[in-house]
Amino acid sequence: MSQPPPPPNQPPSGGFGPPQEPSSAYGYPQQPSGQPGEQPQQPQQPDPLSKNPPSSAQPPQAPQPGYGYPQQPAPGAGAQPPYPPQAPPSYGYPQQGPPPYGQPPAYGQPPYGQPPYGPYGQYPTQPMANAGQSGSGNGSGKILAIVAAVVAVLLIAGGGIWFLAGGDDDTEAKGDTKGTSEGGTNGGTEGETGVIKAEFAWKTDPPKVDKEDILTDVPGTWFVGKNIVKTTTSSTTAYDMDTGKEAWSIKMPRPKSCAAAHGMSGNKTVVQYGGRCEFVMAVDLATGKQLWKKELPSERATPTEFSYTEIAVSGNVAAVSWIGNAVGYDLTTGKQLWQQEENSECQDRGYSGGSQLVAKVECGFGGPQKVQGVGQKGEKKWEWSAPSGVDVLKVLSTDPVVLGVNAGGESSIDITDLMVLSDKGKLQHKISISKDRHNMGCRGISLSDCSGAVVDGDTLYISSQPHQGDADYGRTSEIIAFDLTTGKSKWLGEPTEEGQIVPVTVENGSLIAYEIPGYDRPGKVVRVDPETGKASPRMEMPSADVKREYDMASGSDVRPYWKDGHFFLVNNKFYASAGLSDLAIVAYH
Repeated sequence: MSQPPPPPNQPPSGGFGPPQEPSSAYGYPQQPSGQPGEQPQQPQQPDPLSKNPPSSAQPPQAPQPGYGYPQQPAPGAGAQPPYPPQAPPSYGYPQQGPPPYGQPPAYGQPPYGQPPYGPYGQYPTQPMANAGQSGSGNGSGKILAIVAAVVAVLLIAGGGIWFLAGGDDDTEAKGDTKGTSEGGTNGGTEGETGVIKAEFAWKTDPPKVDKEDILTDVPGTWFVGKNIVKTTTSSTTAYDMDTGKEAWSIKMPRPKSCAAAHGMSGNKTVVQYGGRCEFVMAVDLATGKQLWKKELPSERATPTEFSYTEIAVSGNVAAVSWIGNAVGYDLTTGKQLWQQEENSECQDRGYSGGSQLVAKVECGFGGPQKVQGVGQKGEKKWEWSAPSGVDVLKVLSTDPVVLGVNAGGESSIDITDLMVLSDKGKLQHKISISKDRHNMGCRGISLSDCSGAVVDGDTLYISSQPHQGDADYGRTSEIIAFDLTTGKSKWLGEPTEEGQIVPVTVENGSLIAYEIPGYDRPGKVVRVDPETGKASPRMEMPSADVKREYDMASGSDVRPYWKDGHFFLVNNKFYASAGLSDLAIVAYH
């Protein structure tokens, strides 16, 4: 998967300006102003992913002329009013052009590393009933220790505490041909379209977490037929969506935050397991049968070697990457298709699946980066070379390819721009992103975990950052739609009643979003018109269950899912201490 690195005289990383400054009209459209927004194991055979065989090596691709080209012309510059409260920033709509590259952050921006928000984007000053805190009886010392550990993990992973919206692994067979596993066109229904007066249906208890682990992440949620399938710390288990009754379960120890594919292909997916997460298993999610299992190639055998594994499936290929190595398998048979070249200067650092397999390639630690399309036999289909100093952080979609990158922002973990590529890997548009205005729910170092961003065809849906609303209730947010064919914003849609709203998935061409509950007000599933951004009720949560819904939604990694008239809140982070992980799944219909 690698090419020779560029010549050694390439400019060093960095040197690009911070995110553009906010303009006025906080959360609402602006008036028109010119625009409407130890070494790896040696492979047994020649590596089919290698792009630099001795006889046909390709020359390095020259840097692109100017970061982010082509750019949209900025509206006419004008004097900006003082930053809030009378003129807060506009979300998603055209802003003034970014400052010159290398310019220091604007006065008044938050200091580096300061967390701007608490659970699901709220500022810490808002009253919150943290799930599991009341009546836990654990003592302040234990809680502080746990909180300190959680904060350390989040800082290392580059994530924040945010209510992560929709589609982390929400993929069905028909969704394999569009987008990635994040949100997108996966999870819709062909049935009822009227407003549903929901009732609490069922719940599952949290899995057991080893006390030595303190906490563990358990990614992996899929929908197949009438079942919702979820990984736990000891199994992969399917539940009937109507009743919650267990349909099937495969036992597999998964105690150390093992990974799972962010989607499936032809009802098949891959899950990591083992005492060190050293094994991967392919599972037929329709039947609950194991297809094959493999031990990942390793010579180091360290306890943490596989802690940062990424798995992606696309077509009949399963790709796995971790620190220092990468391997590809036939998804049906388990036959090894490739393994990372030993001592290769350029290495695969992550994969994203869906309608096509996309690889992030890095040449030297912290060196030049590339993004490549990978064929079903491991061959390179296309390649995009990131400009010097640009770090590819996320893949929001693989059809079209939408990348989240950092180009010299305040923090190396922040997405400062979205790059939209053509099917041949050519840069089409650059969309400037500000952490003060946009909220995509990105977390950790995984290449495919921006579950608050939903891509459907030519449209990207994200949330605005929460901000003070007009009512006394508290903070509110909006849905922002971007046209990926132009790189401009289309509209900014408000919730049906003031409060926070996050995108979930797409149903019959319309966005499905979740209006987050308050401590005394139930949440709501809404349909958002793709042309106007107007929201209308789709499912109203029961008032009698508001405490359970609110406590669940307040979790640090709880995600909403919508499937065939059913709504689920699914927890992906569990704690060893009792009271901090009350439930695993809560279902409504």
